[in-house]
Amino acid sequence: MRLQWSNWSVFAFAVTMAPATAHALDLPAPLTFNAGPLGTLELSGGADGYAYALTGAGSDTNKGLLGTSTSVGFQFLNGLIQLQKPDGPVRFTVQAGAVNSLTLGTKPAPPSVQTWSTGPVRAAYITLAPTENLTISAGQMGSVEGFESSIDWENYNLFTTALWFVQNSQSVGVRVTYTYQKLSGTIIFGDGFDTNIWNYLQLKASYAFNDNNNLTLYGATNLGTTGLGARFYGNATTAYSSTTVASAGVANLVNSSVIGGYHTFTVGNLTLVPEVQYVWSTRNLKIGLPDYSSHFGAALFANYKFEDSPFSLGAWAQYFTSNGSAFWFLNPGAQGFGIAIAPTWTPRWANKHLFVRGDVGVIHLTRAGNPGSIAYGSSGNDRSQATFLLEVGALF
Repeated sequence: MRLQWSNWSVFAFAVTMAPATAHALDLPAPLTFNAGPLGTLELSGGADGYAYALTGAGSDTNKGLLGTSTSVGFQFLNGLIQLQKPDGPVRFTVQAGAVNSLTLGTKPAPPSVQTWSTGPVRAAYITLAPTENLTISAGQMGSVEGFESSIDWENYNLFTTALWFVQNSQSVGVRVTYTYQKLSGTIIFGDGFDTNIWNYLQLKASYAFNDNNNLTLYGATNLGTTGLGARFYGNATTAYSSTTVASAGVANLVNSSVIGGYHTFTVGNLTLVPEVQYVWSTRNLKIGLPDYSSHFGAALFANYKFEDSPFSLGAWAQYFTSNGSAFWFLNPGAQGFGIAIAPTWTPRWANKHLFVRGDVGVIHLTRAGNPGSIAYGSSGNDRSQATFLLEVGALF
């Protein structure tokens, strides 16, 4: 029931989270054009990759948590295009491409076009807006869980946290959002984790105290039981059609519940976002869950935009702990903390279409996991790892 790191170095869903509101980069304005009866459409997208160097890589016989013996390399990250009709009573969004993400402490891996049931289509949904306060959407769409996005240029860092790693990603569903003055609420009912089993409910509520102070609470739960034969996210080496809950070892995840929240506030050029999250699954012997299991995470995100400068500085710090016998992050029972710092340069002459970002992340395991769990390094006993990245991206 547990993830095999030789084949699944990270959960495949950890490359496909929905966009959040963490914009470290000033994104360029989308291309617009008149599509006749469809009205005005917007076209946007981007591509990026990175060079990496890391400590604590494993040997060929003991690859450690990373699942790799390579300590330096290059990796393509995202190649994404989006077509959108953002206004009017009938709207739509379509995203397609090869996408990926990198959670601090896990293996750099190639992007995939076979992650979802929809193949290379990351999102495809239609939205009805009968009033200015109400929207109803249906199709393949992103989760409302958490602050971070899997599209790295929408985050303060290239690295994502352990909180993001255990959240739901793209899946098919129906979403209803209603806004009343400063309060906004969203409900999604769908298959959750792209399992094709419609039993997953998500809730999100946000309150804007003012333009610089916003509180968001979110939660989700599986209303039934998702069996071991249900589908699960694929990855670059294993297609969605060949992946099941049993083969990925994620019965606890697809049958989990989550509650969390984050508070975004801005003072001058500084934005701070604290977030807490708790995920759990209950005992269910029919799907191989012998006990109650849970994952707790807390993080503080920060971003500073220098005055009249093409530079910004993003950072986060996190704490995480897994409890019980199920796999949540790195190892069953793993516990630790991490920090990541990322200076970003967006040259003015490129008019927001180019960015260069460095990222330094350090993770330390205060507990490698339950007895028998390995850690980093050729011996599998190293508790810490540092990763250094240099990223280049182009946006339109």
